[in-house]
Amino acid sequence: MEMQENMAELIRLAMEKKHMSLQEFSKELEISRTMLQAYLRGKGNPSLKTILHLAEKLDLDPAVFLTGMGDLEHPRIVLLLLDTVQGIAELSDARKQRFAELFLDMVKLWSEE
Repeated sequence: MEMQENMAELIRLAMEKKHMSLQEFSKELEISRTMLQAYLRGKGNPSLKTILHLAEKLDLDPAVFLTGMGDLEHPRIVLLLLDTVQGIAELSDARKQRFAELFLDMVKLWSEE
């Protein structure tokens, strides 16, 4: 995947996670709406200064934009996991306890292999 595609995917995921409009997110990133649209389409030729600025605003290592590799190599999976954790936090205490018991059983099964 090229840098522009990596940037587009990471920016799109961050915008979706925050449930922000294009206008709101461009203000948060401190870039123009037009520039944000271009980045979301995988267009544009951001300067190193812009890449560093966006990485800082998104709390990412700039290398993730450039290489597509890093902790967020599969960002949709990370977001799904975070949503799941949030869903678990909203369970009643009894259901949280049951979830924890089932999760520990699952971990034990994995460790037996």
